Amino acid sequence: MKRLLKMVCALTALSLLAAPVAQAAPSPMLSTAEKLTLKGKKGESLFRPGYVLGEYTGASGGVASSTRTPGIYSKDKLKADFTVTRPGWAAPVTVTCSGGQSRLGLGWITFKRDTLDYVCEFGGSAPQGAAFALAMTKGGFLQELAQPQRAAELRYGAVTLRAQTKVLGGLPIGGGGATSYVFIKGEQEIGGLQLNAFPPAFYLPPQGSADRDAAAILSLILFYFRDPGRQDH
Repeated sequence: MKRLLKMVCALTALSLLAAPVAQAAPSPMLSTAEKLTLKGKKGESLFRPGYVLGEYTGASGGVASSTRTPGIYSKDKLKADFTVTRPGWAAPVTVTCSGGQSRLGLGWITFKRDTLDYVCEFGGSAPQGAAFALAMTKGGFLQELAQPQRAAELRYGAVTLRAQTKVLGGLPIGGGGATSYVFIKGEQEIGGLQLNAFPPAFYLPPQGSADRDAAAILSLILFYFRDPGRQDH
């Protein structure tokens, strides 16, 4: 009897987790974006492995899991840095991210927002004024049941992209963190990142698109962000 009860509870929990996935409308960008996976390659050192994402290559390091402190992220633990380049660039772009406050207001967020907690600085051949910020947000019950809610913005030269959590498929298994994002320019979804795919799936605008470089960098930032999940849940 106890075994049967446990099975019923497990099936009920699984159905609740799957419900947001079943109800969510598929993202239109899935039929237009190029689906890529991140592949490993020899890096700069043992602690800075290399990667290949389509035509983009680079190395990453300095990524560490955050420690849990009630109500906040631990600023000295949430860090990531990586380089990215592609054919045609004179020099790599460098990206350094960590916990902290941001100059970006993320004023487009219309629902309740927590404090800004994750920001990135750019160097190398990145456009002047490039900036990124990510905020924890609060959505509806089904949204939060599927995954912790996040919203972000990347300003990269003439391109401004927003990212927000949205179910792209699969079960919401993210180890407590966000499982998938869509990238939005204006009102149009142009790319995304699915972390609960095996392997993770990167969706970039087609080659030749003016938004492809920014979308690639945005996807790498979110991939290397070791999301600790909501601290207040």
